Parts: sequence; structure tokens; C-alpha cells
Amino acid sequence: MEPETAPLPSSSATDSSAEPAEGATPEEKQKRGLLIALIAVAGAILIALIVLIVVLVGGRGEDTAAPMPEPTTSDTATPEPTESESPVPSEEPSEEPAASPSATAAPPPPPPQSPSFATFSGPNRAPCPDTSSSVAITWSWSSTNAVNAWFGIGTNNAKAEPFESVPTTATYTFNYQCSEASQRYTVTLEDAAGRLTHKTVEIVRQ
Repeated sequence: MEPETAPLPSSSATDSSAEPAEGATPEEKQKRGLLIALIAVAGAILIALIVLIVVLVGGRGEDTAAPMPEPTTSDTATPEPTESESPVPSEEPSEEPAASPSATAAPPPPPPQSPSFATFSGPNRAPCPDTSSSVAITWSWSSTNAVNAWFGIGTNNAKAEPFESVPTTATYTFNYQCSEASQRYTVTLEDAAGRLTHKTVEIVRQ
């Protein structure tokens, strides 16, 4: 009889690259999982390095761009704007409205004026040829608001010490006595209210 030959092992048992049989031990499964994790980590690191290299190369390309022309400065300086002081509005006093004139009674008429001399003329010197004769002196006057008039000698009030009554407007002649070195002569006017006005002249002998 022929001796029995042992069966040949299958190719799956001798292929080391094949996946482990379903009956692989937990230790082999753990080693295989760790290997896969390391490969994944290495791939991620490689991708990160590639991205970093691309970014650096791109940044250098931007840095080496053509330089921008520098702005040229002109010699003339640009005047700086000066701060103009805005005028402070002055406080103007408010105009008070003018009071409207109230209807008042008409003012009373002014009192009548005192008598006055409108004109008066005459010499104040007597041309005497000697001290024993007399010379004629002529005065002229006109008056306003006068109703009576008097001429007096040696007085300042001809009404109180009259020589004679005279017109309120007149040309009057009297005699100066050359025996006197000087003498006072007065014309007094009186109005209707009894008010008096005097004109006194002292005549000196020449």
C-alpha cells in the first residue's frame, strides 16, 4: 500500500501581504489599526507642509512685486488752513417799542411876553461947548407888548420917578445939562399885566 501524503498548506497561509484571517489575534488587529493611524497622521502632516510651502511661495511673490513709485514732494509748502475766529455775535440791546403818543390835551398857550424894546438907539455922550449951556440929545426906540412908557432922569425906574410919559414907540429929544459931568436917563415900558422893562443909559459930558 502507498503511504499517505500530508496535505499542502494553502497559499493564503503563506502570503504575508494578505489580510489576516478572520481568526487573527487581537494583538495583530491592534498593530494593524495603529499602522493605519500613523499613515493617516503622516498624510495630514504632509498636506499641511504642502499648504504652508504654497503660502510662503505666494507671499514671497507678493513681496517681490514691482516697487511703487514714491510720491514727489514739491518745494512750495502747502499753506495750512488757519483757523479763522468766528466773530462772537454781540448782544445787541433789544429795541423797545416806542410808546405810542397818547392823546393828550393841547398845551395851554404860553403866557404873554413881558414888554421889550425891539430897537433902541441914541448917544451916550453929550458934546457940550461949556459947562453952562445944554445940548439936545435924541433917542429912538420901538417896543413889543408895551401899553405905557415913561422917561425918567437920575433913576433906573421911570415909572416910579417919571419926568414925563412918552409913547411906547418914539423918537424923543431932551436937553442934557452941561453943568453935570454925567447923568442917568431911563425909559420904562409897561404891558397890560403891569410888568415893566427898563432901558437905562448914562450920558457923559464931553
